[in-house]
Amino acid sequence: MKHTVDISDRFAGRRSVRRTGWLTFAGRALAVGVLVAGGGIDAFAQAKPDGSIAGLTAKFVDVKGVRTRYYEAGQGEPMVLVHGEGWSGHSSANTWSKNIPGLAKRFHVFAADKLASGMTGNPLDDKDYNIQGEVEHMYQFIQTMKLGKVHLVGQSRGGGLVFFLSVAHPEIVRTLVIVDTNTASPDTGPTDRQLVLSTCPKEPDNEEWKCRLRAISFKPDVAFDDEFWAAGFYMASLPKSKETVAKLKAHAGEPLASQFNEWKKTVHARIVKEPILQMPTLFYWGRNDPSAMLKNGLALYDVIGQLNPNLRMIIVNKAGHFHYREYPDEFNQNVINFIDYWSRSPAAGTAASK
Repeated sequence: MKHTVDISDRFAGRRSVRRTGWLTFAGRALAVGVLVAGGGIDAFAQAKPDGSIAGLTAKFVDVKGVRTRYYEAGQGEPMVLVHGEGWSGHSSANTWSKNIPGLAKRFHVFAADKLASGMTGNPLDDKDYNIQGEVEHMYQFIQTMKLGKVHLVGQSRGGGLVFFLSVAHPEIVRTLVIVDTNTASPDTGPTDRQLVLSTCPKEPDNEEWKCRLRAISFKPDVAFDDEFWAAGFYMASLPKSKETVAKLKAHAGEPLASQFNEWKKTVHARIVKEPILQMPTLFYWGRNDPSAMLKNGLALYDVIGQLNPNLRMIIVNKAGHFHYREYPDEFNQNVINFIDYWSRSPAAGTAASK
């Protein structure tokens, strides 16, 4: 048996030991034809066996018994990109396909599918179908790859993951970039998400996912193409992904999953009292995001900013939930500039410069 620290106790400042077993996941991915609806015209697209897109090639590594898919590119200081959504074959590191090549010119970039997302395996224990399980898996990915201190970048639910990971393990974070997330943010009341999603079909699942992502984008035809949809449809069709859906319907991940909002409040309360998040931190938000609205980003900014003087924010006009795909070159350059500044600035103090 292997021993790991329970991620929930990391946030509470205490340690407890839990056991996880080893499981070898043997997966076989077959290329399948996917019917993609794009621009009103049905186009037949061929998904790759590894689910990769944009000329990238996926790799796989065993992370504490969970077969984990990831992209790797570039040289230099390690950067870990964490995608949004979750618990679905649709959501994966493919969302960073427009950013990996540009960021890899400066960093050694890693972008992994989160736990039970994309082609990464499901939790070995049903109790880990929650954000705490996702955080622990990403931490163990960083440890398995022996990355040391990393630049963390996360979007949407992935923005929540990197926020909570930085609270649990600030010692491994050089800089932190949080992109359009409700998961990490305080509750500020209703957003426009339900309004813009009201015209999306509930099923079939593939069409709901496609409609949803397009609806919360500002430039959906720029952000996504047929290859992106085809890979997502393919990964969601795999037996592993169908098992994920069944597990969630059976209430795996409880009781932590349903206790998330109250738990998040305790994390916020802690970081306004304790100087945990002192690393240079960048918020990068789309002004026109109807889902993770700017008001939520500003509320989280006020929480972290109480004790972190190295917090900055970029707001992008005419930009939706996936602005890093709508304006990828600008996003890449701004992230690089932010990190480079704090890497050479004496004010970076203990976090980015060490």
